[in-house]
Amino acid sequence: MSDHLRLHDEGDQRVTDGLRQLYAAPATEAYWRSLEARILTRLTEPPTVQWWDELDRWMRPALVAAAIMLLASGVAMFRAYEAEREVAYEAMLTPTSLPVETAVRPMMRGPEGTFRYLMTKPR
Repeated sequence: MSDHLRLHDEGDQRVTDGLRQLYAAPATEAYWRSLEARILTRLTEPPTVQWWDELDRWMRPALVAAAIMLLASGVAMFRAYEAEREVAYEAMLTPTSLPVETAVRPMMRGPEGTFRYLMTKPR
């Protein structure tokens, strides 16, 4: 009944026998003894893995991430500088009826601006 599932070609049998011969376990006892000796030697020697070996795999992705962050921060700093320069340029070209110190005072930030504001405040 299962005869219709079998192939009637004997060419596959020759290939199967050749593969079995190639992948068969070694018949000599010396192979198995040397394999056992290599395994036991490997198990008894101290491990050679150090903590930096694990970090070694992360080096290339970390360098790529650092380069991307440097590039992004450089672009952000350049755009902030350009925006600040454009605002200052427009403030100088825009006619205003306010005195110069009043027009500039809101632009000042930090301790220098506060000190200048207190020193130039009319009494």
